[in-house]
Amino acid sequence: MLKQLLLFLIVFTIIQQINSQNTSSEHLVRSTTGVAGSSENILINNKEYVIQQSIGQTSAIGTYENNKYTLRQGFIQPNVLAKIIDKLIPLDLKVIVYPNPFVENISLSFTEEIKDDIRVSVYDLLGRLLFVNSYKANKHINITLKDLSVAKYILKVKANNRQFIKTIIKK
Repeated sequence: MLKQLLLFLIVFTIIQQINSQNTSSEHLVRSTTGVAGSSENILINNKEYVIQQSIGQTSAIGTYENNKYTLRQGFIQPNVLAKIIDKLIPLDLKVIVYPNPFVENISLSFTEEIKDDIRVSVYDLLGRLLFVNSYKANKHINITLKDLSVAKYILKVKANNRQFIKTIIKK
């Protein structure tokens, strides 16, 4: 009985290890963040491939999926922008952001006429929403972000049923 249980555990572990290395899921979002790594999307024969490298690690050690969650062991983590970008809205809103880096305030200038309210959101690099506010349609708005800590953030602006995403730095 003990031998059968041990054999079962060994076989189960091997099967899990083989399945955990399967990262071909089309729903798996990949990205490398940090100073010592990079990701590159490459299109070959109408199929997109993601090439990643991380200093000190050649790849993710393993992946486990069930019907709700994907767990990856390793330094390469999912793309935070996938949580922030609205896939149903074009990512082509033209916005000039200045100054960047900023101290307390950041200004947005639009190169087109804005017809509806402007929604501005700021996320940390883990994708957590830290700031959100709506502004009346205008060609120029000034946003006070003095309560944010010194760090790098992701700015999202929505207007005219389009969106704009940019990394901003508070110094």
